[in-house]
Amino acid sequence: MKNMNSTIKKLAGLIFGLGLLAGCAAEQQEVRKFYWPQLPERPRIEWKKAYSSQLDFPRSGFKAFVSAIAGTEDPILFSKPVDIKSNGEGKVYVSDPMAGVVYVYDMVEGTVHLLGGEDAVGQFKNPVGLTLDGSLNIYVSDQEKLMILVFDRNEKPLRAIPLQGVLGRPTGMAFDKQRNRLYVVDIKDHRIGVFSPEGTLLSTIGKRGDEDGDLNFPTAVAVNSKGEIIVADSMNARIQIFDAEGKFLRKFGRRGDGPSDFQIVKGVAVDSDDNIYVTEGKGHKMLIFSTNGDFLLLVGGLYSVLGSGKAAPGGFLIPQGIDIDKNDTIYVVDQLNKRFQVFQYLSDRYLQANPVPGYTPPKQ
Repeated sequence: MKNMNSTIKKLAGLIFGLGLLAGCAAEQQEVRKFYWPQLPERPRIEWKKAYSSQLDFPRSGFKAFVSAIAGTEDPILFSKPVDIKSNGEGKVYVSDPMAGVVYVYDMVEGTVHLLGGEDAVGQFKNPVGLTLDGSLNIYVSDQEKLMILVFDRNEKPLRAIPLQGVLGRPTGMAFDKQRNRLYVVDIKDHRIGVFSPEGTLLSTIGKRGDEDGDLNFPTAVAVNSKGEIIVADSMNARIQIFDAEGKFLRKFGRRGDGPSDFQIVKGVAVDSDDNIYVTEGKGHKMLIFSTNGDFLLLVGGLYSVLGSGKAAPGGFLIPQGIDIDKNDTIYVVDQLNKRFQVFQYLSDRYLQANPVPGYTPPKQ
């Protein structure tokens, strides 16, 4: 009993000591903020964090104590992530075709698991595109299986949509929640497939070419608040916009190495103000345009974090998929850095509710 009491006292002292150390660290640590444009200009984008594994979640309280006693757990690392989607309620899905899985980052619980649970390994062969419908069902395009696998919001399998003989090579996807339509990019046949949620092909948009409405190896698709279809027309180095019925409306972009130019377009997304975000792979950057194609902002630049131990906010090594959820939180796959980065779009509404120290809004 005497030895047990001694052990308990030592353990309590260790817990108390760890608490003191954590408290001192919290007091001394200065959290630096990163904005684009930089203060004192009106900030539009704020960098929040980067995630390479479950170890990037903050550890506090009992979790921190357990880590200190037991040692650091093995990280669950990405192989070659491609696409990303957030359900806006705390779960972020990341496809990794090289690993043959879809990772689920639970931002509330601070954990990482596989979509489909323990039986997920082998469930996919080449998962690439991701999207969510209005019920938060998850759609995953599998290029090798030539199908779309659908899971409910609790990650239970719902159905499979076969694409053999329908599309050549499914890639990026988007869901029009107002019209209940699923858009699937067919990179091989240079078009967009329009489907019902159950998988009935309703129509297609585009064919190979470089004229208005033509596509050349499209990679991604997004839908804005008007139901307009925004397509990353990768090898034509442009963004094309169609109406909800697939009629060509407008385009923007050109090939080049200037700040607003494209070389290899990878992903596309829209925020709550219908601004258009484009990830540019070869240029290692995220570009932001108005809904009409006016260039607004550049975020990024070439930076390899592997082996450096640095966070490198906004530094990319081939950015790929991009998503903006209902909270205007931006998620970008930073592929060869084997991570994803999280940003926040600072809309007027957001800034009003979350003032930025160092920025004074102009008087009305």
